[in-house]
Amino acid sequence: MNPLLAFLAASLAGAALAAPADKPLDPNLAFRPSATLVYARSTVGGSSERHGIDIEYRIAPGYYLYRNRLRFQVSPATLPMGDPELPPGLEIDDPFVGKSPIFRERVTIHLPFAASVVQPGRYVVKIVAQGCAEDRLCYSPFPQEVALTIPAGYRTFGAPPGALPTPGSPPR
Repeated sequence: MNPLLAFLAASLAGAALAAPADKPLDPNLAFRPSATLVYARSTVGGSSERHGIDIEYRIAPGYYLYRNRLRFQVSPATLPMGDPELPPGLEIDDPFVGKSPIFRERVTIHLPFAASVVQPGRYVVKIVAQGCAEDRLCYSPFPQEVALTIPAGYRTFGAPPGALPTPGSPPR
């Protein structure tokens, strides 16, 4: 075989193998959510409590998640939830939707409980999200789910100090 033809064939084969790296990630790989049960007391500046579910998103480099396109629903619906608490995000002039706040790299969204006592059990946070691969494409809204277990004895508002089990530990 002619050395020039062999070189061109090898170059084309290498380019063909490199092409899939430019293919956008599946949204479940580009935007990875996880759920954590939280209960925290703060004594700085007075007594306050933070309780509920934190949804942490890890966002792949070169991707961003729209702040205003996130929707959350907890199933079963027996767990009363307040409105999601979202950080402000970074305001950009997005080529797909215009001015919009987005999240890059990592973001934590807090879903507060709206009751003083929550039922133990396994819950699923159903999320509808939308994001983009930077300057390439914008995904249609996509569903995601993360599971969470609330242990027996977990309390929120007004629980006496030491009465709360640490998430993942057996109740007292």
